[in-house]
Amino acid sequence: MEALATQPEMSLAQRWQHLREEQPKLRIRNAAEVLGVSELELLLCREDGVQPLKPVFGGLLSAMDDVGDVMILTRNDQVVHEVTASFRKFTVAGKGAMGLAVGDIDIRVFLNQWAYGYLVTESVGNITRESLQFFSDHGQALHKIYKTSTTNRDAWDRLLGNYLDKERPFPELLAAPVREPRADAEAVDVAALRNDWSGLKDVHHFHAMLKRNNVDRLTAVEVVGKEWVTRLKATTLETHSPLDAILEQVKSSHCPIMVFVGNPGIVQIFTGTVGNLKRTGPWMNVLDKGFNLHANTYGIRDWFVVRRPSADGTVTSLEGYNAQGDIVITLFGKRKPGQPESTDWQREVATLESALCE
Repeated sequence: MEALATQPEMSLAQRWQHLREEQPKLRIRNAAEVLGVSELELLLCREDGVQPLKPVFGGLLSAMDDVGDVMILTRNDQVVHEVTASFRKFTVAGKGAMGLAVGDIDIRVFLNQWAYGYLVTESVGNITRESLQFFSDHGQALHKIYKTSTTNRDAWDRLLGNYLDKERPFPELLAAPVREPRADAEAVDVAALRNDWSGLKDVHHFHAMLKRNNVDRLTAVEVVGKEWVTRLKATTLETHSPLDAILEQVKSSHCPIMVFVGNPGIVQIFTGTVGNLKRTGPWMNVLDKGFNLHANTYGIRDWFVVRRPSADGTVTSLEGYNAQGDIVITLFGKRKPGQPESTDWQREVATLESALCE
């Protein structure tokens, strides 16, 4: 990296090219981090293959039904979540600020965070890939939709004809927002938090409950007490992480799970069983048809089993947080609203707790 530091006159495009020559397998997100820029800034260095989309992203997603199978990708700094399936009835709500699809593609989208979108065409070996990529106002990649071999090409091209924007100017990106400090655990009214927690009737009201108590999620989990939360060992001699352990368990038992991964613009969900697991260095991977998960567990510092009451009974999750205090992955047992939690999932979590409880 000394060559980059000693040539400040190099353009960003030149610095990126130099970096690619040094590390040809480095992904664009990691390259952007090395170069100290956003992923969108790096993408826009390309001379071709990047075309802007009209900033009507809710409408675009609502028009995806006829396109057939696509691969959707959502990630944060530690976890990549990929699902290959078809959109069904994406709907927009909250005066355009939110949207969701429920089905094989299961996403909750915070459209007020989506500022820019692009059609990206790139060559990988002998293959040309097309994707729709969406970014925040400071250039953070939020979500990507890839055309696949089974995508309806005519419908895909019609979609592009409706949503490509030939007039959109080059974006003026904002500075990344300053991270809000975590709550002072000593200042939290733990009795009030426990009272509110125990009174929950719907897990979707959890964030509002945290806000009422002026506490961030991780601090709440840390202080609420063992009635609701169990802290797990991050690593042991037997397993790389609680994620490895729970995935191996549910693979063996065929217990269906739900895997949530998100960032400020979206939460992406997979529901089903897992089969093909592979550990590669810091990464724990699920490599199944229709679902891939890549979790850098070395970057997930804190793991908890979290229980919340609801009108349907207790809802239990396994949650992983990074060193900045962000939740980066959540696992539940397969469940629909109005249904009690699976006893199979409860049994798997109890096994995990007995093995990894601190």
